Amino acid sequence: MPELFIIFLYIVSGLVMLYFGADWLVKGAVTLALHLGLSPLIVGLTVVALGTSVPEALVSVQAAIGHQGGIALGNVVGSNILNIALILGLSALIRPLKVDSRLVKADVPLLVGASFMMVVLMEDFHISRMEGAFLLLCVVGYVVGNIMSVKKTSPEWDEIDGLEIPEDPGKTLKRDIGLLILGIITLGFGANFLVTGAVDLARLFGLSEALIGLTIVSIGTGTPELATALMAAYKKTPDLAIGNAVGSNLFNIMFVLGLAGLVAPLDGTGISSVDLYVMLGVTILLLPTVWTGHVLDRKEGFLFLAIYVSYLYYLWPA
Repeated sequence: MPELFIIFLYIVSGLVMLYFGADWLVKGAVTLALHLGLSPLIVGLTVVALGTSVPEALVSVQAAIGHQGGIALGNVVGSNILNIALILGLSALIRPLKVDSRLVKADVPLLVGASFMMVVLMEDFHISRMEGAFLLLCVVGYVVGNIMSVKKTSPEWDEIDGLEIPEDPGKTLKRDIGLLILGIITLGFGANFLVTGAVDLARLFGLSEALIGLTIVSIGTGTPELATALMAAYKKTPDLAIGNAVGSNLFNIMFVLGLAGLVAPLDGTGISSVDLYVMLGVTILLLPTVWTGHVLDRKEGFLFLAIYVSYLYYLWPA
């Protein structure tokens, strides 16, 4: 029992540090980017999206360095399933989500393509350094494409719902740079604690590292996205709720998986084809709703939640 308590302490401490570290990182990065003259919309689509993916990235990189490929890959696959099936499902139950943003509509088909590409790359349940480098090139293209498309939009589109914009970024610049540095340090320790606790938990109960990555780790690193989406649904900003989930999934595939694979080749022992097809399936289910401009209503939200609960039931050993 003392060993279990220490493992629990590691996991909880890691999750708390990841949550606050990501928050400080994003606040500091937003102020710095605005001070450098970037528009709020570009900041929202790049700096914020990248910042909220840092917890997943650091956890997966830490796992890759420790040769725990199951945790690294399970974290990405599990997070992508969670972002759509659980987070959007719960958000739609709180308030039906109607999507109007042209940018979100463009990103969902792109996410379907990226998810299909990941399934193809994972056919051998292995991500090489070459494949990691390719995925990082994809995220560079995605960010550049977003910036170019924003520059073509009219001024009234130069905003993003739910993003806190400082009136004078220069006034708090030193404080926020300090927050940025503190956030990076906190995230590093948080990722280390979470991976250590997750690996020890897997060994203690005889669970596979992939199972821990698909469940405990992915749920833990997805907490900031869950909080953001639920608050966005409550405040009637559905574009932020859906955009947050879609953007996070794109960065998970291209940035998180790419960076982890480049650091060390990933062996996905324990990840099955079912995990990959569930990820691809829930992503495809999202496509008709946002592409036609329809509402993601409570019935569809309940369907997504039922899929997630069924998936967890399938995963967990009897």
